[in-house]
Amino acid sequence: MPRSSVALVIGLVLAVLVAAPEALAGPRKPRVIYIHSEASAARVNDVRNKLTGSGLFETVDPFDARGATPTIGQLRQYDAALVGNNAAWLNSVALGNVCKQYIDEGYGLVQTVFTTGGVPGSNLGGTWTPDDNCIVFGPSLQNSAASLGAIALPNHPIVNGVSVFSGGTRSARPDGTALTAGATLVASWSDGKPLVAVGPKINRADLGMYAPSSDAESNLWASNTDGAKLLANALVYVMRPKVLVVESFVSALNATDVQTKLRSTGFFSVVDTFDGEVDTPTLDQLKQYDAILVANSNFWNNRVALGNVIADYTDWGGGVVQSVFTTGGIPNSDLGGRFTGDYRIISFGPSTTGTANLGAIAYAEHPIVSGVASFSGGSIGYRPASTGVEPGGLIVARWSDGKTLAAVSTKRHNRADLGMFPPSSAVTSGYWDAATDGAKLMGNALIYTIRPYVGIADSDFSAAPANTRTRLLASRRFSGVSILPKLNSATPALDALRPFGVLFSFSDGIFVNADAVGNVFADYVDAGGSVVQAVFSITGNPGLENSRPRGRWITQGYDITPEGSTGSSISSPASLGAFVGPAHPIQTFVRRFDSGASSYRQGNDPLLRGRRLIQWSDGRMLASLHSFRRRADLGFRPASSAESGNGWNVRTDGTTIIANALHFAAFMKPCPGDFNGDGQVDDGDFVIFLGYYNTLVDPRGDLTGDGNTEDADFAVFVQSYNDLVCP
Repeated sequence: MPRSSVALVIGLVLAVLVAAPEALAGPRKPRVIYIHSEASAARVNDVRNKLTGSGLFETVDPFDARGATPTIGQLRQYDAALVGNNAAWLNSVALGNVCKQYIDEGYGLVQTVFTTGGVPGSNLGGTWTPDDNCIVFGPSLQNSAASLGAIALPNHPIVNGVSVFSGGTRSARPDGTALTAGATLVASWSDGKPLVAVGPKINRADLGMYAPSSDAESNLWASNTDGAKLLANALVYVMRPKVLVVESFVSALNATDVQTKLRSTGFFSVVDTFDGEVDTPTLDQLKQYDAILVANSNFWNNRVALGNVIADYTDWGGGVVQSVFTTGGIPNSDLGGRFTGDYRIISFGPSTTGTANLGAIAYAEHPIVSGVASFSGGSIGYRPASTGVEPGGLIVARWSDGKTLAAVSTKRHNRADLGMFPPSSAVTSGYWDAATDGAKLMGNALIYTIRPYVGIADSDFSAAPANTRTRLLASRRFSGVSILPKLNSATPALDALRPFGVLFSFSDGIFVNADAVGNVFADYVDAGGSVVQAVFSITGNPGLENSRPRGRWITQGYDITPEGSTGSSISSPASLGAFVGPAHPIQTFVRRFDSGASSYRQGNDPLLRGRRLIQWSDGRMLASLHSFRRRADLGFRPASSAESGNGWNVRTDGTTIIANALHFAAFMKPCPGDFNGDGQVDDGDFVIFLGYYNTLVDPRGDLTGDGNTEDADFAVFVQSYNDLVCP
């Protein structure tokens, strides 16, 4: 690759931006390498199968370090490495050297037994020092059964969904309990030995367990327990996004400075550059990254081709942040081709210069301005002359002279524009002051385009909203999570909802105005937002009819479960049932869901304006998707055993289901007519539609929102059928 006064949103409270390291959450699935010294192919395949079966990774490739040592070039092809051995390394010094370089460059690495505890020489050597460990290396303990003990950090992402773990009769684990200075214990074995530890480096975790399971050998950890969760969660935890700076600068020093500044945030594992003056990247090249920053002070090699490929990348789901001079400059300094359509946010026009600083922040808790205490544009202060945005644009922050500094799209939640020139005063004294928060502003914008911003709109009187927010933030799949005022006391205006990529709504009390809530939620979806609802906002208990949105939400078919069809909720114990239809992102890595004493869910089993994805063990709906709107429903109450003694077991996968649904809904592209969920509208869907059409009063084929399946729906279906492939 070539050279390389603050205006608060009324009612938004307690927004939190997750600190680095930043886990992946965009459309790109990460790649993992398993570095081992196993003679047993069954054990190697077992680990590979466990990780592949999680659905989280694009590939899991084993590397036998008994006969060779991977090069840094080989390791760079992966987002993280899992390291564990059962025999001597070919060269522990060489392996330690390359692993040290790998983590120093920003990639993730997870060690397991016997590199976290074993015989002398089973650990990594060379430049890999004790400070690079989480668990202090020492002898191992084996052949005495142990299981999951105390969880020191219950909301830590590595123990998300971990409720039971049995190490088997072998239970290989560290014999000591010491951690490296600055490291943190997450979970212990039943005898107090460390099972999970993280830090002090942000991209490091150690597991005090042997990776293969009883599926490979009967005395190893029991495969019906949550060892696979520990392995996969740890790998995701140590990963951070990869970003690319697509630039056309007059000076190579500018590109290097932007790269350095983004690396300094600690948000990213990789920050590469691509010289857009020399060439145009392909879509396949862009897909290797989670987000791109577009920056120039020169013309592009081919602005039309570049605009087309970046539009394609945006459609794929990659994050795109533009900056000056693509958001404001001279004619043809912007992106051309398809990107001149509704992909823009800041209205392109001339740029202006002169001293200016951080001005009014329209949404003080927005993730893009999290931690941005000051910003000075320097004496040059390149910025757009425009103060406006395109339709669907939302200004987050302005310069002190009112020009647009940061804006986002309410239609494409993987898009943001910055009205600043990315190089800093470190290369030219008149550029933005490197002592202020320009690097954080750029880094925040990129993270925002990778992970959605969630708003919780509820009328729940338990601790569920606050604790749900905590767990969602701990997952590190969201750029921020905010809680709006209770819907039993106020109805938010559309402007208060627009900053969010997705809303999560649930209740255990009535709304102050259910019609108004339904109308504004419908307006929000029409404007490009997404809504995920849960119990009791999707049930119809006597006295709680107004705990679900009404108004246009019902009359125009934004609900998935038609009004009056749910019956009163039931609360008898239940558990995870069947996955329905083709594999779906909302189902990813959902393995266990225990209801506790009360499993609030829909009492009836109604026909849905959409399709089921997951069922309870009694066949009731646990997760579903709307037929043609940006909507999903969860058939359980978010209050867990941490908030309510009879809630769902917080150590099982409720948080994963919620996070999966919110993330998918934020970026979803509805496909009207894809009734079987296979990603295209074809003859199979036509046969299904005919069944609904013949019944007429059947919401399952409703593509217009009136509750029926009739000629108007047929017209919508035919258009999708002609297009064949979903958008």
